[in-house]
Amino acid sequence: MTHSLRLGVTLTVGLGLSSLAALFVGRWETASQQTRFQRQIENLTTALQRSLNRYTDVLAFLGDYYGVVPGQVQRQDFANFVARSLSTYPGIQALEWAPLVQHAERLDFERRIQAEGYPNFQITQLSEGNRLIRSSDRPYYIPVTYVVPFASNEAAFGFDLNSNPARAIAIASAKDNGEITATGRIRLVQEQRDQFGFLVLFPLYQTSTLPDELTTRRQQFQGFLVGVFRVSNVVEESLQDLDYDIDFGLYDQSASLSQQFLGGYDAIARTVTTSERPQADSSLCPTPAYCTRSLTVGQRQWQVRFSPSANYTFNSAYGVPLTLLIGMGLTAGLILYLHQLNRELEQTKTLSNLKQRFFSMASHELRTPLSTILLSAESLQINRHQLSEEQKEINIQRIYLTAKRMSQQIADLLTLTRAEVGKLDFHPELLEIDLFCQQILDEMEFQQRIAFSSHCPNTKAFWDKKLVRSLLTNLLSNAVKYSPDDCLVQFTVRCTDQNAILEICDRGIGIPLADRSRIQDAFYRGSNVGSIPGSGLGLAVVKTCIELHRGEWHIESQAGEGTTITVKLPLE
Repeated sequence: MTHSLRLGVTLTVGLGLSSLAALFVGRWETASQQTRFQRQIENLTTALQRSLNRYTDVLAFLGDYYGVVPGQVQRQDFANFVARSLSTYPGIQALEWAPLVQHAERLDFERRIQAEGYPNFQITQLSEGNRLIRSSDRPYYIPVTYVVPFASNEAAFGFDLNSNPARAIAIASAKDNGEITATGRIRLVQEQRDQFGFLVLFPLYQTSTLPDELTTRRQQFQGFLVGVFRVSNVVEESLQDLDYDIDFGLYDQSASLSQQFLGGYDAIARTVTTSERPQADSSLCPTPAYCTRSLTVGQRQWQVRFSPSANYTFNSAYGVPLTLLIGMGLTAGLILYLHQLNRELEQTKTLSNLKQRFFSMASHELRTPLSTILLSAESLQINRHQLSEEQKEINIQRIYLTAKRMSQQIADLLTLTRAEVGKLDFHPELLEIDLFCQQILDEMEFQQRIAFSSHCPNTKAFWDKKLVRSLLTNLLSNAVKYSPDDCLVQFTVRCTDQNAILEICDRGIGIPLADRSRIQDAFYRGSNVGSIPGSGLGLAVVKTCIELHRGEWHIESQAGEGTTITVKLPLE
């Protein structure tokens, strides 16, 4: 294979793998955004349903009160009893008592209420012009008799709930089935804002228990305890502790199509409006059903349709460009190295031998991680619908770690190659030893297996950061790789007036005596490594870095009992 062809294949494979990895990282980031949005709309739905449940519970509690109080509950007793509920739940517009009044009892009923201090009281209804007028004659009435708070709800006092068709349907259903029942959307007679409202009705009977027979229920029906709600108050009170930039619309699925819309929540203004807006298209809601949830209130089914607002904050998506950058960087680095290696190996017979050894190593050591990357990428591509988010994350992490190991191997090769031709740069700078060593440990994937101790507080050294990083990374990686999983590697740093002493001690397989004379040669590996993977570059890189710093090192090892490597580097 010609040099140009090798570079072309490397470029094609590198860019292909980088693009594939970036594609799946992008899909993973989109799925993460969708999962985050789903959690938020679940929180909103739970908050709305919880509030609606509390409101119906208040009516049930009030019904229990009526069941245990002997005789008729008086107006003031009613007001005193519901006062706490109204202060606790500001989403309730009013609580009311509306008894059944037969037509024959109407005049006596009106006179009795007038005698209580309401001289203008009468049973009313809304005219076609939406004005309150005296109710027309009908077989029976269900007028609002007690209303708390009275202020701002005066218009509802005396209003016949049975005079409105939307209320009458719910009244007939609640009276017959004996269950808490909600009305469809209505305009409250006391409404002064452009808002829809609804009533929740709790039927009461002459007996404390619900009669079994329908005819008996109709005969013993006494009236309704009524919860009055504005949709805006319910929503705004429910969401006061949640600050999500998510709009939504509320729809009553139990109503006719033209009467379904209840209100739309504007997350920016944090208010509910009666302006219906279409559900916005978004990657977070690939289909309308994906961002739709259901609520239950008084035998009715409501639907909530969510969409992100204009201010919705998307998590920063750095994964795709970062993956492309890493992949292209690795590809460019590998191509650069191959190009440089080919040019230099053609100059001398020594470099030709290095070329042969490099491709031998690449065949065994780079093909394995590339295969890992390719298999992980293919798994993400083929099984993306079956894999869980955790499994996708594991595959992406495997691609990243494998590429990182490849990058280290390539960096070691470059270090040795440049050192052999005398072109390895040496740029020392002032480093704080403790902090620098800790930073290297923090970057290592197996740092939990290393016990680090330092006796050089606030001591600084004039070292080449890149070379010492490579030195320590190779020594620590080897110590961990060739040690049992349950054994810690001891990394100790001591200082004298002129030197820093770095000691790395493991309890691994050790170095056989016959191998010690060649263990520092590039590509040479101990005879006892078995199937443990490796390139044989680590100690050769360590030797090069120590020589450039004019340092010393010593290896003490015994096969089967471990290895201790002591490195002495000048502080200046």
